[in-house]
Amino acid sequence: MDPKGDHGGDSPREVDAALWIYSNKAWNTKEGKERSSRVLEQASTLVKSEPLGAALDDDLKDGWWLNTHLSDDYRQLLEPSKLRSIPQIDLVSSLSLTLGLPIPFNNLGAVIPEMFASDTSAGGEWGLLRALRLNAAQTMRYLNTYVESSRSHGFSDDALRAWKYMYQRAESSYAELAELVANNPKAGRQSHVMLVEERVAAEYYAFMRVVLGTLRQMWAQFDPALIISGLVVLVLTTVALVAVYVRSRHTSLEAMLTRSWKQCAAGGVIGVVIGRALSIVLVSQSISHISLLEASAAGLAIGVMATSCSLLLFAASDDELSSISRPESLCARLCSPPMLLNSIACVMAIMHGLAFMSNSFTFREDGIILHLAQTLTVALVALALYSTTLSSSTKQKAAGSRALVCGSLILVLNRVASYSTVCREEQLPGCTPTFYGLPSASISSVSLAAANLVMVWLVPFAVLRVLRRSQSHRGMIAKLWISIGMRISMGMSAVHWLLDSIDGSYSASVAVPGKKSDWSDLRIVLARMAVGIALGGGFAAWYSSPFCLDVAISKPPPRPAGPVTRSSAKARVGAPQHTAVVLGYGNAFGAAYLVFVTVVFCVLYLAQQPMGGIAISLLLIKLLLCVEAFDSLRDALAASSLLPAQAIMMAILAYLDYFSTGHQFTLVSIQWSTAFIGVREMQLVICGVIVALNTLGSFILASACVPMAVLWNESLGSRVLRLAPESFVARLSGAAALYVGYHAVVATSSAINAAVFRRHLMVWKIFAPRFMFAAPVFLVSAVVVLLLATGFAAMRVLRLGVNVGNVRGLPVARENGRV
Repeated sequence: MDPKGDHGGDSPREVDAALWIYSNKAWNTKEGKERSSRVLEQASTLVKSEPLGAALDDDLKDGWWLNTHLSDDYRQLLEPSKLRSIPQIDLVSSLSLTLGLPIPFNNLGAVIPEMFASDTSAGGEWGLLRALRLNAAQTMRYLNTYVESSRSHGFSDDALRAWKYMYQRAESSYAELAELVANNPKAGRQSHVMLVEERVAAEYYAFMRVVLGTLRQMWAQFDPALIISGLVVLVLTTVALVAVYVRSRHTSLEAMLTRSWKQCAAGGVIGVVIGRALSIVLVSQSISHISLLEASAAGLAIGVMATSCSLLLFAASDDELSSISRPESLCARLCSPPMLLNSIACVMAIMHGLAFMSNSFTFREDGIILHLAQTLTVALVALALYSTTLSSSTKQKAAGSRALVCGSLILVLNRVASYSTVCREEQLPGCTPTFYGLPSASISSVSLAAANLVMVWLVPFAVLRVLRRSQSHRGMIAKLWISIGMRISMGMSAVHWLLDSIDGSYSASVAVPGKKSDWSDLRIVLARMAVGIALGGGFAAWYSSPFCLDVAISKPPPRPAGPVTRSSAKARVGAPQHTAVVLGYGNAFGAAYLVFVTVVFCVLYLAQQPMGGIAISLLLIKLLLCVEAFDSLRDALAASSLLPAQAIMMAILAYLDYFSTGHQFTLVSIQWSTAFIGVREMQLVICGVIVALNTLGSFILASACVPMAVLWNESLGSRVLRLAPESFVARLSGAAALYVGYHAVVATSSAINAAVFRRHLMVWKIFAPRFMFAAPVFLVSAVVVLLLATGFAAMRVLRLGVNVGNVRGLPVARENGRV
């Protein structure tokens, strides 16, 4: 521990400890100490003369280390003392031979020379030489077995040749020593024989150190060039995503890509050249072990991303420059309520990233996410309340009240979802797991599975209730899929988990080992039918006809009583007898896309355990409330700049639901039992996909809902879609970039802190696993929102909608979604 109290870093005060060895008989004589010192000096010379040994760490090149503790305390006025330094890995092999036990097969440490230099074996062989010979034989056996059992062992040909040469050289020297002693049995204590023993021992010891150092570089070394390259790529990706959103408000993405792809390609070529040149220099100076292929890939990524960021940030349009040059308009925008909400949302994102700077905050991330979600929702509710007092029109007040109700419901549902949790080891005993119903349970209780059946009614009801305001629930696909098909699919999934809970409870209560319930075949049938209905029924219906539209024929008003005059007769002849009313016109795009989201939800609902099914159902309801709340708030404030806050809230809700579905950012929290949903035997691809859907279900669902932030309450008669569809697509891409940007901030922060704390005591317990989960969350979210949600589903809805909206057969007069 250093004077500041740090104890998990890699400074000498944090990693060094005194080694004290006691024996009831003399074990480190003066002669033995001198001989072991000479062996260490010769071994150090041999290691430094080897090509592989020149690049080893200093603690392996030399057996001594300059103790700077005391000299540092006196501000380096004292000369540091030279002490023996022993790697911790040497303790295992040394204690094993001392206790008369074989060295463990996978131990690569060398015996401590001082512990054996004063001994003589039963056959008259020097104790240190015999210990090192056994030690080297065990290490060589491990290397041979490793190479034979793994084709992708990763050992270079130079390393294999060097190891074999050094071991054979030591074995040959030992054979010569054995022949010398055999020809002269009384030469054991002669000085020239002792010198030969020391030379042979030094060769064995040098072999052990070169092997350990080479494998340390391959397995246990952090390559600074690769770490820095990865961090630079992540930072540039985050900046580029934010820049894409900023530019998408003024320029279409198609225009941006058309103008910049040549510059990006040139930047990538320059990055490859610079990366390869730097790799040669770094490898020659033993600073890094990066290969030319890795350097080329890193240079390409950095070059492309750096060029993209430069073009996006500095190629501002005339409209942007003119808006920035007007201080009064800029000040008005910064002080406006929408900008305040967006600023609060950005602060929430930054605070989430800063939480990884402490191990205590990192393993309490579930509580931090709840506070961030509630804080942002409270700001939304406050802004909605402010809009109700500020607005003068009845429509704006109604919209503000609607946003207020939706935000309040999100607050309540967030608190309800937070009660479902599993605990990390570091959180105990202050945490009580509730995901399985009982703190000590490992399978879901039957009561939770029964409660999950309520979601079969609640989720379709909530979806239809949201669609009711625009009369979109009257559409044929809404009637068939959401009212019937979705309930059937969810019902089969819920019954599947109910039977699974009954089987688990029965197996746990029966005293006869191996006796099980016989619902497994029915569960497999139910799971497959649930997916089949969702994909074969819901997705097929959405793909063929996604719009929730219906036409109602209204009767003409009754004729007034009284005598018929010539003017009234003419009016009756010209008046329409019946009126066609298009239901669902006002939210045609949002409702059509919501049907696609429900299909995705049904698949994810099956992959979640009972409590997870309840949590992900609440997530879908919260996402719908979020979309409705922000849309109503835009109407109440007549603002269009709430997209950052909405995208960030969706991302935070996804993280909150990740913990509610029984997960933590640790490997042990992965629910491997879900791999066998709908299958009888282990199938690598299918089981892996199911586990991924279970683990990342909340992020997939939230990513699929992102386009609704732009499509919601967009009618078929939208002027923007008719006149400038590319700008509408740019808005979709901007929303996707904001959402992915939040995950990029989290991934970048976790990577930076994992690199900074790479020598921390808890790096493999807390910091590294957090980055290991942040990377797939970022990649999966990006793929889903950019390719599946925006690139496929939203674009299909827009293409069909533009064709339908261009029909001029009916006059347009909107009122509450009616035409």
